[in-house]
Amino acid sequence: MKLFRILYIAALAILVAVVAVSCKDKKPETKPVKGVIEEAVREGAAPEIVNATLDRHVIDRNFELILNDTVNNVHVWSLVSCDTATSSEGFGIVVAKDGRATILANIRHGNTPAARYNAATGELWLTGVSIEGTGTHVERFYKIGFNGEGPAQIVATIDPYEMQQALCRELQYTIKGEEISLYTGEVLLGTVTNTVTDMGGFDEDAVWLGEQISYDLNGDQLFVNATPGVNFVTGKVLHYDDMPPVVAQVDINSDGAFHVTIAGLAKTSKE
Repeated sequence: MKLFRILYIAALAILVAVVAVSCKDKKPETKPVKGVIEEAVREGAAPEIVNATLDRHVIDRNFELILNDTVNNVHVWSLVSCDTATSSEGFGIVVAKDGRATILANIRHGNTPAARYNAATGELWLTGVSIEGTGTHVERFYKIGFNGEGPAQIVATIDPYEMQQALCRELQYTIKGEEISLYTGEVLLGTVTNTVTDMGGFDEDAVWLGEQISYDLNGDQLFVNATPGVNFVTGKVLHYDDMPPVVAQVDINSDGAFHVTIAGLAKTSKE
């Protein structure tokens, strides 16, 4: 009987140790990151004065040169204003390759468009700003192709809502005290410490994404940067001071469908 009790206690101790180790290694229960944008962002059509201005086929001081690739003879301009008094309302792109210009009037470039030509693939990458304002910068991506002697064509575009949803499916978070940890699946991306102390604590849905989405066109691989914001019970305004951008690789299929793979968190000036 005594031997049985000793064996029982030993087995119980082993079981407790195994449970303790497994609990220690287990990832905390996470919550999904929420999306701010509620539906597809409809770009609309350019105002008629934009079409009339672009139809003149004259590149003048009302245009901004956003890509000057002299090696591959590819150039991209955005229409800033239709005349000295009339704004383009952020619409109007002209693409030229080997001297042949294509008017893409309905692309909304916003205030900070960017473009890059990949000579290896023969594709032009272009970003325009779909939503911009105080604390908000949301870009739309375009892939533009060239087909021999014909005009340039938009072969793929990524709506900001679709990008937001793709990222939200890959991102989760936990909160412990003032620490916010971001995950993708079982992988811990990083932990930040909240420094906001006057907003009444974290909301039940504390981490949201969708107000800050931009693309990195600098290399041969496309990346997207999206900064999550923190929601508190007071004010219902997202705060970004402590949150680093999430970086994800973007792969686009021949049919225009895309897939994102979370690469990590970008370094910030605080690090």
